[in-house]
Amino acid sequence: MTDGSRALTPVVTAGLDVGDKYSYLCLIDQQSGEVMEEGRLRTTPEVFLRRFDSEQQMTVAIEAGTHSPWVSRKLEECGHKVLVANPRNTRLIYGQGRKTDKLDAEKLARLAREWTPSCSPRWRIGERPLRRT
Repeated sequence: MTDGSRALTPVVTAGLDVGDKYSYLCLIDQQSGEVMEEGRLRTTPEVFLRRFDSEQQMTVAIEAGTHSPWVSRKLEECGHKVLVANPRNTRLIYGQGRKTDKLDAEKLARLAREWTPSCSPRWRIGERPLRRT
């Protein structure tokens, strides 16, 4: 969706725990931090396009992994800002004993909500992270 009708400042932040067959999505309100929606979707380009193309612009956090290159490109094509987190550097997710797809998606969304421009922008596997100026 590129008709200019999206909000300039995202009001929703998303965490997406991407799996081989299914991905878990958590949407949180940027202002209040409350969970607005949670759910599971198939990990295919067609499903991602159908789910995210009609949404207002949002910041989406995913972890680096097998599917992160095409997932980040598909989300950007839909007009969203994408943050790709290095799983080794996300202690919030891996530093705790309890780990589920649902919890991972919510924690990614909360990390994205706290993201600031001084953090590394989205990068693809095999590329060096770029610096914002």
